[in-house]
Amino acid sequence: MPNPSTSNTFKRVRMVSTLLHWACAVAILFQICVVPLIWYAPGWAEVSTSQMTISLAELHALSGWQKYVTMAVMMIPSLVMAYGLYRLHKMFVAFARDVIFNPEPILHLKAFGIALLAQTLIKPVTGALTSVLATFHRPEGERVLSIGLSNAEASTLFLGGLIIVIAWVLGEAVRIDAENRSFV
Repeated sequence: MPNPSTSNTFKRVRMVSTLLHWACAVAILFQICVVPLIWYAPGWAEVSTSQMTISLAELHALSGWQKYVTMAVMMIPSLVMAYGLYRLHKMFVAFARDVIFNPEPILHLKAFGIALLAQTLIKPVTGALTSVLATFHRPEGERVLSIGLSNAEASTLFLGGLIIVIAWVLGEAVRIDAENRSFV
């Protein structure tokens, strides 16, 4: 006979997972749209660009190939995070469908952790490349190579590592549980 407490817990997991899978879908759209919004909706992103290595005015002054290549480089971390959020979305969808103690959602969690690490490591490199591309048209001596790092990146690296290790441990627990069930 099922335990009512466990039944209520799984019901809450399904409900929260349903909400979170929709939140992930919105976050994916935001990740994909944020860089184009910086370019095409001036004034919209003043607060969110505090980590940028060049000013918005310098970005908006670009034209031709510089504009599109710089925009493409700026999109790389956002696309990596969008992929990670997509995998997190798939994990929450699995949880909402009662696929909980299964390798599938654990692999999605691990992929999210890897994407979080990758995005955090890529961000300073793409920021430096953006500063070079945005100042490429300037005369020699006025070009800039700027790398931006913050405490947030260090925290995110640890968080990504933590998520990967937790997914690894959960994967082992599911594997051991399946192995034990096969003996019975």
